[in-house]
Amino acid sequence: MIKKPTFIIQEIEAQLENYLRRQREEIEKTLEEKIQKERELARQQLTQIEEEVKKEWQALKEYGNLWEQFEEEGNRILEQIQEYLQRIVHRQKEIENLTRATSEDIKAINQLQERLEEIRSQSMEKAASLKKRLEEKFGLKTELSEKRVETWTCLDLSSELEKLKKIKELLTLEARSDVQSINLVEEAEPEERNLKKKLTEEIKKGLAERLVSVGLTESESLASRDEVFGRSDLAEYYRQEQANRSGEIGYYQKGNKRIFEAEELLTRIKSAVEEAKKLTYKFTFITSAKDQFFLKQELISTQEDLRRYLQKILLLIEKKSFCFPALTQDIFNQRTVEDLADLLSVQNWGSTEDLKFFEQKIIALEADFKSRTTPPSVYFAAIKKELEV
Repeated sequence: MIKKPTFIIQEIEAQLENYLRRQREEIEKTLEEKIQKERELARQQLTQIEEEVKKEWQALKEYGNLWEQFEEEGNRILEQIQEYLQRIVHRQKEIENLTRATSEDIKAINQLQERLEEIRSQSMEKAASLKKRLEEKFGLKTELSEKRVETWTCLDLSSELEKLKKIKELLTLEARSDVQSINLVEEAEPEERNLKKKLTEEIKKGLAERLVSVGLTESESLASRDEVFGRSDLAEYYRQEQANRSGEIGYYQKGNKRIFEAEELLTRIKSAVEEAKKLTYKFTFITSAKDQFFLKQELISTQEDLRRYLQKILLLIEKKSFCFPALTQDIFNQRTVEDLADLLSVQNWGSTEDLKFFEQKIIALEADFKSRTTPPSVYFAAIKKELEV
């Protein structure tokens, strides 16, 4: 019987236990190293995140401080603007008072001038009478009248009178501007009148066709004329839309149907042109560079306001489906407004030629519009039919 090699077996078991222990230690050591590396990496990432958050907090703080500075600066600028506005209002009042006083002085000067002319005339008459009597009775020739005439002619007030004339023209600017606008229209119309006489029948035919296109029969048209249909009959459908702080845009609405008050739009455009003409007229009497600058700024503002007004009309057409009256659609329409807005974008009303060119376009447009909408009852009756009232 063979005995088991106990010693050998125990030695092998001891070696296996040592190997297992070493492997366990190596694995535990490797695991510990990995844990330490992951922990260090996590710590670094956390530190980086904390730094980034601190930067964002600092940026927010700086933004808050900057916003406060902007707000303070904005309030300061608003206060300055208010001060300048108050100065402007004060100066306007002073100008009004000075203008009123100047007007009274001019009246007094005119009266004195009339009296001066009267005295001069009487003196001339008496001098001539005296000269004649001396010649007839004594045969004496005297130069008394000539000397007096020379004395009077030395009082040359032409330059002063010219200045007064300019001042009076400036003071009566409103009235003169209105008269000039009427004269310009009258000058532009003579050639058109002859043409209108020849084309009266064509216009009537075109008007009748337009009435049919919006659903008005000839009998309905005559009936509307008999009723003298007017703006007041559409008052309940009349609305207004703000136009970028450049005025109001009038239109008629029933349900989803919105139709521009085209005549009112033309009036707004024409009034802007008239205002620009008044400013241009004032410019000829101003010599101060400062006053000229402010007057140019006002002229530019008038042009820009009109451009924004036209842009608002185009926006209403695009966004809210506004439309122009069918009766005048071929005369005054979206394309017309786009052309006028584009023209205002490239023009400079500081130039007389640019303003005059724009004015001529408006005069022609208004003349065509008036020829189509006369009598007004036809125009308003057509809008009523479009609204299906």
